[in-house]
Amino acid sequence: MQQTALITGAAVRVGAAMARALAADGWHVAINYHSSTEQAAALLAQIQADGGQGHLVPGDLRDQGVVDSLIEAAGQDAPPLGLLVNNASMFENDSALNMDLESWNDHQAVNLRAPVFLARDFARNLGNGRAGVVVNLLDNKMFALNPDFFSYTVAKYGLLGATKVLAMELAPQVRVCGIAPGITLPSTNQTDARFNKAHKLNPMGKGATLDQLVAALRFILSAPAMTGEVITIDGGQSLEGMPRDVSFMAED
Repeated sequence: MQQTALITGAAVRVGAAMARALAADGWHVAINYHSSTEQAAALLAQIQADGGQGHLVPGDLRDQGVVDSLIEAAGQDAPPLGLLVNNASMFENDSALNMDLESWNDHQAVNLRAPVFLARDFARNLGNGRAGVVVNLLDNKMFALNPDFFSYTVAKYGLLGATKVLAMELAPQVRVCGIAPGITLPSTNQTDARFNKAHKLNPMGKGATLDQLVAALRFILSAPAMTGEVITIDGGQSLEGMPRDVSFMAED
């Protein structure tokens, strides 16, 4: 039986790659996005042109009203929900000394509150007799902390903890896992030279790619005894305990 996968922040980058892969694997994909309207429409059109199925579920995850209605919107006129991928992320640099309440609240809302409440509603929506999977996109720096991107880091660290606790609370009906990539794609305003340097700042000399993140997602879905675990893909970078974010370490 076909199932629906809800992917937050799915219009571009990692989320879009996962949406395309899941659609190719036979999932109906519910594509959540906030401001990337044209990209989301183009992604859905591409998926449908390739023989896949899906629909759009717009919404700003900073708005709790949007979060509270998103699971219902994802399942409307679609196959039953079987997968939630909490991919959407806010990533802006601040520090413990210069952060403000708005930045703190926005990072907590998108990176922690929304994933947790969506997991709650996803589990409630399953009903008796159906199993589901939640996959949280984390960050390899959770295993080698540094103070850069302070509000982002604290929120993602909370999501790491939530992944473990939700796995215990929601078992056996729902499995909850995480994927923690190192640097995968260039950040805003990052030059190709700086990205290539940062991508190789690890013991393996090569970092995460979209194909590897998709492979990790597919592995989680194929391993029914796996829950509460996080797959880290970073070329071993987190083993080195860098004192700053890798994007700054790669500055010329």
